[in-house]
Amino acid sequence: MKNFFKYLSLSFFILLAIVIYSGTYLDISRETLEAKYAIGESEFLDLQDGSRIHYRDEGDLYKPAIILLHGFNGSLFNFERMVPFLSKEYRLISLDLPGFGLTGAVPSMDYSTQNSILVINKLTSYLGVEKFSIAGNSMGGGIAWRYALENPEKTQSLILLASSGIYSAEERLRIEESERESPLVWKLMRSNFVSYFLSLYTPKFFATQGLKTSVHDPNLATEEIANQFHELTLMQGSREAILSRFSKRSFNNDKPDILKNIQAPTLIIHGKEDNIIPFKSSINLDQYIQNSKLVLYPKIGHLPMYETPARVADDIKKFLIMKD
Repeated sequence: MKNFFKYLSLSFFILLAIVIYSGTYLDISRETLEAKYAIGESEFLDLQDGSRIHYRDEGDLYKPAIILLHGFNGSLFNFERMVPFLSKEYRLISLDLPGFGLTGAVPSMDYSTQNSILVINKLTSYLGVEKFSIAGNSMGGGIAWRYALENPEKTQSLILLASSGIYSAEERLRIEESERESPLVWKLMRSNFVSYFLSLYTPKFFATQGLKTSVHDPNLATEEIANQFHELTLMQGSREAILSRFSKRSFNNDKPDILKNIQAPTLIIHGKEDNIIPFKSSINLDQYIQNSKLVLYPKIGHLPMYETPARVADDIKKFLIMKD
């Protein structure tokens, strides 16, 4: 019996070692990933602080501009399927936000919403775009509506795609209470040891499951896209940047009423099968934003511009035409 448990324990640790080894990846250099993915219309803007911003400037340069902002752990590639449906009528400027995609880690290690807004202003200034519509998915949606709040003179319209919103006092209290009930978990996730472990242990399974969770149609969770998500996460410094955003996660004191100050006409699109941000979040946004239109898509998940690009593009065109 002792030998049985001895061999069982040994087998367990061998299996654990294999799992850890198979999911452990070293960083991939920026140069390697740029050579593979910075193709087509990809360009870079080198800022004075050392940040290297990956962006694409597509469509008709003489038509109204739309800025496209991706979600957490995403990239401008999330909009690739939608861009062709809008490129004849609009100038489409997409970018990888600090910490993500081919922009990756930045020297300041500032991955705040405010720094993202600063980067947007620097890029649009560099491109000579003074006024534009701004569209964002998930985290990018949260950055987009905050941009519209702070820069009403530049924001012609706002487009929110399965956007993050803002917590009410009751929702914030529930979240804070749930965190207090499991303090050990949060302490572990924010510990230096676990952060270091996750900065190396990044199995492809994480990317595959994340993509499957984000889309309603499993056929859209292709191996090619999952590999892209995974490899971009492995760019030197990116995992630390992503973990930094997680470890510093906090709920600010803003109240939903601030959304009433958004002046730009707003189109809100959300998939009813979203497993990341429930579509109720967009219903709340629609209630607070004064001049808004809400469109809910059945059988669509968290990435509507990827899952049903033609429909999203069509709704955007109709909305912008009506606004004008």
